Amino acid sequence: MPYQKKGKIRKEPKRKQGWANWGELNSEVLRIIYMKLYDVMSFIMFRAVCKNWRVAAADLSDCPRQFPCLIDWSGTSNLRVYSPASGRTHTFQVPDAECCGPSGPDMLFRTDFPDINSLFCLNPLTRVKTTFPFETSLHSFGSISGWHNSRNLDDFVLINELDFAVLYFKQADKQEWTKKQFWRLTNAAYHDGKYFLLKDNMQHEMVVIDKTNGAELPSVPFPNHDPPLDSSLTFYVNYLIATTNGLLIITGFIPLYTGDLNDCRFEVHRLENYPQNPNWAKLTGIGDLMVFLDHSNCFALKASDYDGFKGNCIYFITFPRLRKRVIGRFDIGLNKTEELTGPKWFGRGGKGCNSAWFVPSI
Repeated sequence: MPYQKKGKIRKEPKRKQGWANWGELNSEVLRIIYMKLYDVMSFIMFRAVCKNWRVAAADLSDCPRQFPCLIDWSGTSNLRVYSPASGRTHTFQVPDAECCGPSGPDMLFRTDFPDINSLFCLNPLTRVKTTFPFETSLHSFGSISGWHNSRNLDDFVLINELDFAVLYFKQADKQEWTKKQFWRLTNAAYHDGKYFLLKDNMQHEMVVIDKTNGAELPSVPFPNHDPPLDSSLTFYVNYLIATTNGLLIITGFIPLYTGDLNDCRFEVHRLENYPQNPNWAKLTGIGDLMVFLDHSNCFALKASDYDGFKGNCIYFITFPRLRKRVIGRFDIGLNKTEELTGPKWFGRGGKGCNSAWFVPSI
């Protein structure tokens, strides 16, 4: 008779009829589950459940599409990232450098030295650091008010410094980066082989640059708007955005004194017949698209890629002109604005310009 320790023999608990072992689910079922996780941290926790789940989600590039998060860099040593998909806030440590804001999955940082300025991108989740493939002309007394790189350094980079803006891009037949300087740019978009740039002046000019040779093309006039009844008490903000529906310009009408979210409204126009006879067609809807706006950047996603999220809408963070910071959603079809649930810390302290939309990636 084999040796046995004294005491009770441990018996495996009997499973109730109908119970399943979640760790033994096949890879196809597990993939259906984790592809519904629109919070990247939930995906990471999914992989940590057990070996079988980690093997099923071993390919990190198979991470599901991430619904945009709200990121705040008001703190001196960390970033706060709020996921509307899960309702959770995650905190990430940041380098000892000035944070200038997000673009796609990265954050832009600036380090000041006695004679030079160094810009670099950092993915807060993977800690992967990327340096810029060109030298910037920032001055030691300057500050970056915003930037945009179309989520890919191979496209273009727009950096605003004080009253000047610098566009860096690669021409189609050249390896080096081309640099063009402008007086105050607010936004840029790449569409149909061209860079469209909004100038921040009273004339509302739109500059067009040909990517092939860097030449300046005929400018585009601004669309005609239907201003509010008391336009003197309204703050206007314009965004250019390249979408599957074409090049759009979105104009926001923000009340200066009421501070009421319900008084915010937006108009959407699409550029047509450029360059022969350019004109802007006012749209009554954008279909399946969701547009995300913050104080300096914008991008669009398809609602059909995310279960439970509404298309034909503009998701925005209220601008510093309003009394409080909230997440708003403007339904274009209904011409109605509603406030969405946000984190408790949002709107408390800090500056409104230190929050923006952020698309995490691993």
